[in-house]
Amino acid sequence: MSKYHFSTVISNKYVFKSIVMHDSLTRHCADFHLYMLCVENEAYEILLGMPWTNVTLIRLADIEDADLLQAKGNRTHLEYCWTLKPAILRHVMNAYPQAQYFAHLDADLCFFSSVEAIFNEAPDASLFLTDHQNSERFLYTYDLTGRFNTGFVGCRNDAIGHTATEWWKRRCLEWCYTDNKVEDKLFGDQRYVERWAELFGNVHVVCNPGANVAIWNIEKYEVTLRNGVTYINDSQLIFYHFSGFSIYGPKEFNLSWFFQLPQPVVEYIYMPYVFLLSRAIQIIQSRYPSFSHGFIKRGEVPDIHYVAI
Repeated sequence: MSKYHFSTVISNKYVFKSIVMHDSLTRHCADFHLYMLCVENEAYEILLGMPWTNVTLIRLADIEDADLLQAKGNRTHLEYCWTLKPAILRHVMNAYPQAQYFAHLDADLCFFSSVEAIFNEAPDASLFLTDHQNSERFLYTYDLTGRFNTGFVGCRNDAIGHTATEWWKRRCLEWCYTDNKVEDKLFGDQRYVERWAELFGNVHVVCNPGANVAIWNIEKYEVTLRNGVTYINDSQLIFYHFSGFSIYGPKEFNLSWFFQLPQPVVEYIYMPYVFLLSRAIQIIQSRYPSFSHGFIKRGEVPDIHYVAI
């Protein structure tokens, strides 16, 4: 029995990033098992070759029931992947219940210290959410994408944890689209969790600023390296969410399509990720030379912070 059971959704586009997510999590958390839902069979076959002992790969066909198939027919691939987030989390909670805590993790996370710090803040909480903590540049997005970011959604193995995540799954089956319905407080899978405190209670909003640091809040923080450890202000960076990060090729990347990042952020957060990601690409392409899902052509997004190694 592992203390933590984590789930994630992996499309072909996220194969390379998922390797970094897994490996960084393994370096900083000894007591977990990760359940990877592979949206395409190609992703499943490729990741099957990884020498992982703490991962269970799950084919989409293994969980795709009539409700999911109906949803699949009325939304885009991206929207369906969002719909799958609570679906695979619920599958794991039901099929592999021997854990104290569960959490969904987006594939574009990278861990810099132990995820246990999140759960240790409130061990008896039933639900764990991370506030966007938007910087001034991104304050306007609260009305669009909501208070919380569902790149990380945690719960305890208790009645509230099960009830709330099942409710989340049902709402996403009904509606999970990229359109922002501001008046209804809807955006993809994300804004539903804003209702958890009202409906279910025992919600803990993570206090540690080192959890779910990302492009939308990094400008608020001082980033330093102390004795080889990356700090956000005076807290260790737990994980960074690499939203807005693009891969051009095995050694070419766009760190951000929003703005030029400060040098300490590049040096202590982004460049370690770049080298890990380049290594993951090398590992996969040594076995599958033509696999390049997740690469985009330079110029497809604003080429704000180009890096080549």
